[in-house]
Amino acid sequence: MKYCFLFLAFITIQTSFGQDYPKSLPDFDVLTLDGDKFSKEQVQKESYTYFIYFSPTCGHCQDAFKFLNLKADQIKTADVQIYPVSSNTEGETTKFFNTYASKIQNFDNIHILRDIDFKFAETFDVASFPTSYLYDQDNNLVKVFEGASEVLLFLKELE
Repeated sequence: MKYCFLFLAFITIQTSFGQDYPKSLPDFDVLTLDGDKFSKEQVQKESYTYFIYFSPTCGHCQDAFKFLNLKADQIKTADVQIYPVSSNTEGETTKFFNTYASKIQNFDNIHILRDIDFKFAETFDVASFPTSYLYDQDNNLVKVFEGASEVLLFLKELE
């Protein structure tokens, strides 16, 4: 609970100062669901990269992943590597995917990650849940999407 409060305070302060999203993919360290370290060097570079920062307890995030689940066929064949980054535990994240994104969770282009210390959120200037970042093959920022209603808009950017 303490971490939740600290994170919400951090988000509130950040929002007051405006957004300064990284224009190129920054260095970061997170964990896979298996607890292995994952960093920028492991991001696949031959396709677009799409990060979705979310919380399993967030209603907007639940809606966002329901939308993604509905577009499973399109996501499976898209030229993009998708990295959902959870701000919660392995158990809560797994439960979330089983409930809201069961069709997409095991796709080859889906790589579920966890931000246990909120450093990813700080580095990427996350201000709300969910926030998504689309990077091109050269790791340059294409667009940032905020909210559940925008989570699928990255598919239009890939066309």
